[in-house]
Amino acid sequence: MNDTIVRNEDFSIRCQKVLGVARQLYQGGPDWVTFFREVLGVEGAARQVFESQAEFVSFEKSNEYAEVQQMVTSLRNRKGGDPSNNEATRVITVRLPESLHEALKAEASDHNTSMNKLCIAKLLQVLAENAKAAPSTTIKRSTAPAPVAAMPRPMTQPAPGTNAGTNAGASTGGFRSTWSPTPQAGSKPNGGY
Repeated sequence: MNDTIVRNEDFSIRCQKVLGVARQLYQGGPDWVTFFREVLGVEGAARQVFESQAEFVSFEKSNEYAEVQQMVTSLRNRKGGDPSNNEATRVITVRLPESLHEALKAEASDHNTSMNKLCIAKLLQVLAENAKAAPSTTIKRSTAPAPVAAMPRPMTQPAPGTNAGTNAGASTGGFRSTWSPTPQAGSKPNGGY
């Protein structure tokens, strides 16, 4: 029994560690792509702290994860600015019925956004909802449309001269962000988000 309590405390501490990284990075005002990559991405803080799939799934059900998702949503909803210039975009092909395509097209038009931004917002929302609601063995699929508040809006870039990622390892248990708020020389906006 004491071993279980210690493991739960350890898990709670690790959740707080990831949240600390997220809060520190969020204060620096990165674009949402950079924030997502550094905190929840394959090489991000959460994947480094929760190495097994089972641990990561448990983290996705935590209050700390919910707060990180709120930060992602907030960054996506910022006005003005483009997402990260220093991350390549990837293209996927999704086959879907014509009626669904037309419905997405109409919804994107209604919200004055692109289908790409609409689909990204819906994917992020469904993943966050599933992480909160799903039992450990089953993931429920959401069929509800994304609320208007979840629709993407243009974002702002961090203020020139700020450097949120510089001392990331100092208070976050060794995780060191690769993000720098100053654009890389010769980089071009990717415009894919």
